Amino acid sequence: MSRVSTLVFRHFWTTVALLGALGEWTLACWFWGMAASWIVHPLAVAILAGMNRLAAKAFERERHEEPALHTVGGVVLAAGVVAAVGAAALGLTAAGWFVGTLVALPAQAGAVESPAGAIFGPPFSLLASLSVAAAMLVASWGYAFGFRQLRVTRLDVAMPGLPPALDGLRIVHLSDLHLGPTAHRATLRDAFDRVNALDPDVICVTGDLVDSPVADLDHWLPELCRLRARHGIFAVLGNHDRYAGADRVAAAVRATTPWRLLRDEIATIEIGGERLHVIGLDDRPGPPAVKLPSLLASVPRDEAQLVLVHQPSAFTTAATLRVPLTLAGHTHGGQIAVPGLPSLNTARLMMTRFDTGTFASGRSLLHVNRGLGTSGQRVRIGAPREITLVTLLAAGVAAAA
Repeated sequence: MSRVSTLVFRHFWTTVALLGALGEWTLACWFWGMAASWIVHPLAVAILAGMNRLAAKAFERERHEEPALHTVGGVVLAAGVVAAVGAAALGLTAAGWFVGTLVALPAQAGAVESPAGAIFGPPFSLLASLSVAAAMLVASWGYAFGFRQLRVTRLDVAMPGLPPALDGLRIVHLSDLHLGPTAHRATLRDAFDRVNALDPDVICVTGDLVDSPVADLDHWLPELCRLRARHGIFAVLGNHDRYAGADRVAAAVRATTPWRLLRDEIATIEIGGERLHVIGLDDRPGPPAVKLPSLLASVPRDEAQLVLVHQPSAFTTAATLRVPLTLAGHTHGGQIAVPGLPSLNTARLMMTRFDTGTFASGRSLLHVNRGLGTSGQRVRIGAPREITLVTLLAAGVAAAA
């Protein structure tokens, strides 16, 4: 992760508040044609940023504890983010219009020297208005409906040497529940119902079970008992679980649910006399796969194995060690992506090239799940929530649906 990304995530709410303020003031100046003195602009942005940052305090409480505070704070922050998206659309439209004008009219004398007001005339204003309106409508949809969208990805994985008893084993991969202030109970239950309807043999959850230290574990963790799998549910922790207190979260999960939480541990599933080894890596500030070589040393190389890890960057090490399948999460598919172009998302820009979907290196595969929850803001655009159904095959070619 770059230094800029680290700085942004370390000061997440301040970043959101500032971007919202810049968006709100930019649109206000454009819409009303304000040409204020130089001191007014930074002062106005500072005031708006302060209001947005104050609104973010709502997410230091659970919704069921302070419903009114959550509603007001959520609306204020959402308005800022929607405005920031609109301002970005305005900027991109202006840049495209300016470049297009220079390219399309090179032969006209004085075209380049024309004042900006002559270039950005009424036709541009109409196009900009449409662009801003469309962008803000999409962003608003992401808040109202986008976070509810759910897709089931089907992934067939041909695993070399897979014994007949494990052929066709159905593994449901989930990630990033983010239980806490941004979670939505109805959509969580709906997702769990869809998981159970898939009749999984095994369920694997790759971290970020809870969102933050203020998550009410007594309120949320009983929901996890809704999940059912024939041969068990296995999970690892993520970076948000660390922020919330890894030992606290782990103890609560073990006390409340029948899940098997793996913290640099191996769980062995035996089916029909054959074994599948599930290697779970604990999330850590440094390289996420530092413990993988020593764990793999205790697993017979001729027996089926897969790795659960929160951060997909571990795949580089897993592929080097020839792990056939690695399941990860962390990215949310960016949570915000250009609709119809899922690879154009914030995760690829700020986090990793392993942003969403399936990646291959030699005979090793990585699947990065977009998760069931949201972080920061309950919004998703172009990156719907995901349930992955992985089917292990003794022969054939792996293909994602």
